[in-house]
Amino acid sequence: MENFEQEQALVLIVDDKETNIFAMQNLLEYPGRKFLKATHGSEALKFALNNNIDLIILDVQMPDMDGFEVAEILRSNKKTRNIPIIFASAEKTEHHAVLKGFEEGAIDYLFKPLDPEITKAKVSVHLKVQQQQKELMRKNAALEKSALLINNSADIIGIIDATTFAIETINHAFTVLLGYAPEEITGTSLLFFLNDLDKAQVQKLAKSEKDRLSFETRIYCKDRNTKWLDWNVVVKDRLWFVNARDITGLKEIEKIRNHLATVVKQSSDAVYLHDEEGRIISWNEGAEKIYGYTEADALKMHIWNIIPEFLQPETQEMFDVVFAGGKIHSRETKRITKFGQFVDVLFSASAITDSAINQMAIAITERDITQQKIADRQIGELNADLKQNVMQLEETNKELESFSYSVSHDLRAPLRALGGNARILEEDYESILDDEGKKVLGKISRNVTKMNRLIEDLLAFSKVGTKEIRKSKVEMKDQVLHVIDEMSVPDNATIEVKDLPPANVDQSLFVQVWVNLISNAIKYSGKKQRAEIVVGASENESETTYYVKDNGAGFDMAYADKLFGTFQRLHDNTQFEGTGIGLAIVKRIITKHGGSIWAEAKPDWGAVFYFTVPKKRAV
Repeated sequence: MENFEQEQALVLIVDDKETNIFAMQNLLEYPGRKFLKATHGSEALKFALNNNIDLIILDVQMPDMDGFEVAEILRSNKKTRNIPIIFASAEKTEHHAVLKGFEEGAIDYLFKPLDPEITKAKVSVHLKVQQQQKELMRKNAALEKSALLINNSADIIGIIDATTFAIETINHAFTVLLGYAPEEITGTSLLFFLNDLDKAQVQKLAKSEKDRLSFETRIYCKDRNTKWLDWNVVVKDRLWFVNARDITGLKEIEKIRNHLATVVKQSSDAVYLHDEEGRIISWNEGAEKIYGYTEADALKMHIWNIIPEFLQPETQEMFDVVFAGGKIHSRETKRITKFGQFVDVLFSASAITDSAINQMAIAITERDITQQKIADRQIGELNADLKQNVMQLEETNKELESFSYSVSHDLRAPLRALGGNARILEEDYESILDDEGKKVLGKISRNVTKMNRLIEDLLAFSKVGTKEIRKSKVEMKDQVLHVIDEMSVPDNATIEVKDLPPANVDQSLFVQVWVNLISNAIKYSGKKQRAEIVVGASENESETTYYVKDNGAGFDMAYADKLFGTFQRLHDNTQFEGTGIGLAIVKRIITKHGGSIWAEAKPDWGAVFYFTVPKKRAV
């Protein structure tokens, strides 16, 4: 595991006695830690608002404003509400103070006189957890940036099954360039979009043993027009990681160039003639624009005036080939303008004979491609960066899943300790606790249970990301009925299961999908006098759409984009309990199967959750 202690940690010690602060700082001194000191509550609040504090050690008994009041103010401020607080108390017997501290949001307690080893251990554990949480947030942010970069790329980036050619995932550029909606793309074979000639080419390439492929294809747009794509493919684990660039414009230029037989003088390209001695005998307006010489100037010049000295021997050899009957087609080279600037040009040349005067000359066509070369270089660099980002994104996904799993395990130990201590209080001190104390102890136990559930959900979420999919034919209706039979369905709820087509999916993962969606429907319709839940489906040639509908609390569609994110909830925990991970797990499972998921709802009307599963397609 990474050593998070290497990151600078900032600890705020709050105590009205400077000797206590000094002793605490000496005890907790460690490389990579910094300390801020406050002797009263208002000073502590100022430090917390103006610094990125990782941990606050807060004395309970202080004049003017005690530790509980300081904690309450910190929890009420958005900037400081998530700073972990450890309370320090003078007496171990102050159970009411301990319980009040936890109620105000404390994560732990230190009792004076301090046990040095326990104090150091507790602070180290909480700083580690805090820094791991920050690291997780940073990695999530990096992941989102990489995803945005890929989705906003002008080039097509995606993953295709190398055996079936089914498009497993693709970025938005496919829709932008070709006009197909996302649901028309995912799960569809790439061959569907190609003509017969290009289909055969792609199928032949797929049989090769190469780990990198480059090829061009025409591809049908939704409006049945065609575009040219230049494909670069990395082959790994029976998948094609593809990058495709629209080269339709370049192909049009090439087509025009290939059919160019006679070029008129008004062409915007540089078109000129020179004789066997190199004297320029014709010069058009395009040449004047590129090189800066007027026709009058050029007719007094030799061709060598615009050819760099280091290219003249090579150019002479090309002219010899042309005068012997050969042709030069679209050769990249350099020229010099009237102002001494080098320009990149695309050079074509052929010999012509004027039978009237028995004179041979070379007709030359040059396009100025300087800006195109610059653009191509920039695009090449961007494509290289994008490919690197794709690989980094894959690596970050693996690290993030491993990290989530590790953090969840690390959180279990202090949580077990907290739950155990709560049980000791309940069992050993129940007789001396008043009703308020028992009520607070109950809150602690319930929150420990809630945190345990959150950790279990987080572990389940990370396992979905690493689990290998094993697909088989699953009778969906039988699976749904079995899931419902295993559930505790309230007496006021009815669940109607319509005909559900079978699907080729991972059976164990889809049990989790149905459990999460149906239990959500039961939970959010639980406050209705009569809860009505319907499970159904529809299908077309390429996919099956399943849905779970309820008549419950619903939600505002303005916040629908938050539904499938981790820890995102649209209802307060006092209304409906939950961890905010269930729908994120469902989305990850559906996405791994090449499908998509969305919802429709209105407040107090209910909600419908839809998801698609691609069908097997014949290639």
